[in-house]
Amino acid sequence: MNDPRRPAALRTRPAMGVAEALLLINAPPPPESTQQVLFHVDPDPELLRQRANELARRDITSRTEHFLTARASEYAWSKRQTNQVRRTLKVLQLVFPEANLQFRASDILALRSYNDHNVRSTIEILEDAGLLIDDRVPTFDRLFARKTVDIPDPMRTQLELWRTTMVNGSPTPPRRQPREASTVKAQMYGILPAVTTWVENGHTSFAEISTDDILAVLPDEPSPRHLMLLGLRTLFSILHGQKQIFHDPTKRIPLRPAKRNAPLPMHPNAIRDALTSPDPAVAFAVSLVAFHALTTRQVQHLLLTDVADGRLTMPDGRIIPLAKPVLVRLTAWLDHRTRRWPETQNPYLLVTQQTGPRLTPPGRNFPWKKAGISAQALRTDRILYEVEQTGGDVRRVCDLFGITIDTALHYARTVTDPANTKVDSV
Repeated sequence: MNDPRRPAALRTRPAMGVAEALLLINAPPPPESTQQVLFHVDPDPELLRQRANELARRDITSRTEHFLTARASEYAWSKRQTNQVRRTLKVLQLVFPEANLQFRASDILALRSYNDHNVRSTIEILEDAGLLIDDRVPTFDRLFARKTVDIPDPMRTQLELWRTTMVNGSPTPPRRQPREASTVKAQMYGILPAVTTWVENGHTSFAEISTDDILAVLPDEPSPRHLMLLGLRTLFSILHGQKQIFHDPTKRIPLRPAKRNAPLPMHPNAIRDALTSPDPAVAFAVSLVAFHALTTRQVQHLLLTDVADGRLTMPDGRIIPLAKPVLVRLTAWLDHRTRRWPETQNPYLLVTQQTGPRLTPPGRNFPWKKAGISAQALRTDRILYEVEQTGGDVRRVCDLFGITIDTALHYARTVTDPANTKVDSV
């Protein structure tokens, strides 16, 4: 019977017994069963929409409907979003008819170029149903591959070992804690000029690099020199620990501290405009930093349960009594959050259009792009004001903002030296 609800594999084979049919349905696809694409042509978006609306329920929708309904109910998806995902699942059958119910994440992400469906939610549904081949490459990995494509082996292989160890850590001796991708990215940009120079000089391995070679490429400016030497130290330390080089040529080179810019206050008008923003998320986030000097990461990961009885509990154990202007903006934001996402299960205090139907925190730049000011500049202004009002009481500043003694002294020196203090032009 040519029933469209039956699996395609059963409709294209001769009659068989029940046991053989069950084995065929449950058997995983063979590793070489996927026909390679000769050349890629984007389908007509309007034609896809029409065909998806006319398409009856087929194998993939019947296998994913339960997971779609469950996730939509658990994460309070809107009816529009649920229908978008359901329509995208039908589109996948039209675009990839030979996928054998196994879809690659990279192919689904390509739908964004000509389709406006909720692609990220579709990937989540296919992952829940076990129909996803997750071949996504992290952004930093793609960046690293692009920056090191012209570096010869074995130097590129050694750099890949350094990157993997820095990001994932090493549980075996010599042990190393994993680092944030942003930290590894900064160190990568720091050492790339040196690596490029060595490649131009004919070196093909870091085992050939000596202390004199490192001193020859170190810049004279304090900040670039500090960043390059810091990255080279981690690079040669990891390679030496993994028996890739004979010795660490950076051990004899002292690590000079990076030059620290003098912290500057902001113009009051910029702060006032951000505090009175009509966007409740902007006004609330700016007030948290302007009155209590929270960092961008702290604002990003605040939970609803962190606020109780007008007090904010920080991860380090500090309990901050919220200022009255902050409480006013907190109330306005919570009212907006309740109206905009009345059934969201997201535990974070700040919610966006993308994180409303999920359990993830907002992006690092939310809502600072809308605010038009830098959270770090705003935090600097707040700490400078407190140092000035307390007469340089370093201990009090450390307890109030959770900063180190060295950082507090750096702010105090700026306040005590009027020549270093001027209004920022933001």
